[in-house]
Amino acid sequence: MFQGFDLSILPLLAVLIPAVGAGIVAIISFYSSWWRNFAATVITGATLFVILSMYPVVSGGQVISFQLFNIVSPLNLTFRVDSFSFIVALIACFVWLAATIFSLSYMEHEQNRGRFFSILLLTLSGTVGVPLAGDFLSLLLFFEIMSISSYVLVVHTQTDEAYSAGDLYLYLGVAGGMSILAGMALFYFRNGTLAIAPATMTAPGIDIVVPIAAILMIIGFGIKAGMAPLHIWLPRAHPVAPAPASALLSGVMIKTGAYGIISVVNVMLIPSLGPSVAQHVSGLYTEFWSMVSGMGYVIIWIGIVTMFMGVILAIIQENIKKMLACSSISQMGFILVGVGVAGYLKYEGAMGMAGASYHIINHALFKSALFLAAGVIAYKLGELNMYKLGGLWKKLPFTTLVVIIASLGIAGFPFFNGYASKTLLHHALVEAYEHYGVTALLEAERIFMISAAGTVLYYLKFIYLVFLRRPPEELADSINKIKGEPRSMKLGMAMLAVMIVFIGFNPGYLLNMLIIPSVSTFVFCPGFIEHHIVGINFFAASDIISSLVVLGLGALAFAIGLKSGLFSMSIPAWMGQEFFATQFGKMMVSLWNGISNVFVSILGAVGKGFSVVFQTGFSILQGLDYRPGKSDTLRFINLSNIDFDVILIMGILAGALVVLFYLQFGIFGIGI
Repeated sequence: MFQGFDLSILPLLAVLIPAVGAGIVAIISFYSSWWRNFAATVITGATLFVILSMYPVVSGGQVISFQLFNIVSPLNLTFRVDSFSFIVALIACFVWLAATIFSLSYMEHEQNRGRFFSILLLTLSGTVGVPLAGDFLSLLLFFEIMSISSYVLVVHTQTDEAYSAGDLYLYLGVAGGMSILAGMALFYFRNGTLAIAPATMTAPGIDIVVPIAAILMIIGFGIKAGMAPLHIWLPRAHPVAPAPASALLSGVMIKTGAYGIISVVNVMLIPSLGPSVAQHVSGLYTEFWSMVSGMGYVIIWIGIVTMFMGVILAIIQENIKKMLACSSISQMGFILVGVGVAGYLKYEGAMGMAGASYHIINHALFKSALFLAAGVIAYKLGELNMYKLGGLWKKLPFTTLVVIIASLGIAGFPFFNGYASKTLLHHALVEAYEHYGVTALLEAERIFMISAAGTVLYYLKFIYLVFLRRPPEELADSINKIKGEPRSMKLGMAMLAVMIVFIGFNPGYLLNMLIIPSVSTFVFCPGFIEHHIVGINFFAASDIISSLVVLGLGALAFAIGLKSGLFSMSIPAWMGQEFFATQFGKMMVSLWNGISNVFVSILGAVGKGFSVVFQTGFSILQGLDYRPGKSDTLRFINLSNIDFDVILIMGILAGALVVLFYLQFGIFGIGI
């Protein structure tokens, strides 16, 4: 595709194109809305084209590397693209293009459109940079660019509710970044490198620094991923953000958190392959692998709790976007289960990572499509309360079709994309139970199935209340006036819906083209991949029956809930997550005030001491200073009418230069 072109520069181009494009779009916005929309779409498409250009290299098992010197001091800004990072970058750009096209019509009724499109591109730059980064410090740089710029998307409407949700989003993002930074410092101290590459951990035995560093970084990335109990920002940020931004927050940006967690597991919890694989398995690294397996077990249960909690929260929501946000929490739980199984089964955990990778792609597609569909409803009616809607299938048939397709995908219905990834994840969880026979994992598998049935329940509720039932009388006139979706909205949703169906009918195609090459970049047993994943039959009778049983249980629960009026019940405020988040926030504020008051007192006393020393020293310098007519003290120090304090400053600077020269080059061949 780029004959005679240095392919190693492609990752840098993928980051620079949207970053520079953000400035171009901001300037164009002052002159022409049409050219602004055109430029935003073309720049996003160009970024996708650059990412696609990497496929011939990474699909063959090669790695694209590039670095810029002295950008992220004291390390270089590095890029490293393998099959797995390519998947995350590819799906991010594809969904971004669909959301940008959808935005062309959706943003017509919004203010500050130029700011929205320029920030959208800047956020794309940071989001794409995360999977393309070659070390954790470079990854953190792009992660923070993504987090800070996406804050502007969350508060775009500039309402009090938007600012409140944006503040929570920003505070948790900063806390996550600090947690990642602390973990990185410990990891660098222990291993001497921050490179993101499989099997770089040099310690064969248990070292308390390694698990602490891993936990800190998993917490930091877990905040962005919506991992329970760090998920509290999701249900608040999504409803206030414009629909295209919500689609990207849920469909793409939380995947960067999942990517970070997977990178931590792959890099920090997998020892270097200096010894042979046989030695690893036979017992030389038994102690280390025991720690890895234990952390994988914990991640499995974090995933189980996250998926089940997300289901419960989604069932009780009235607002469509809040329901979809809680659904994202649940679906991130499915991904975490796959990551946990990969760690728990160690060299034989390829099935878990394959399922997690597949579900990252699938969730990005169907959840983004659902958020865009919610945007159509908000655009046409300005109402997102499911209990105040109904009968939209007649006026918005295309949106109804997209919602049904995406809902069948997320429910795991055969011949829709979610079926393939959930099948792999279910197989992985069963393998984890059968491998060690831990009874608790059998219970985890049952919760997995219950959560899958719960997903069916709340999407049936969504489809029935919003599209199928008769509309309430107060909205009947407004619904009758709806004329249909704009073309750009249809195109954006169609891009995602077509992929959902294509993957559903051809699950093996995506498995062979993307998933297996990506799993092969991890430290897993090649024989296991060859015999258990390559050529897997997705449409085995047992898997289809299992899927249909889940769908039947979900449908039965929906019917019971509809007849009993359960869906109309609301939980007490003290049981809601926002109550606990508020109380936790108040506790942290009180704790911070107590700590800060102590520090203020100490700093005040120290400040007064320094003030006295400074004033005394300044008075002495004034006495030594050469001032004609006032003092002859030390007049011989004066050179060409240069004051004494100026000479003193020059001396200090000269000394500092000598010290810096020593630190850089050393003395007598000895440097640091």
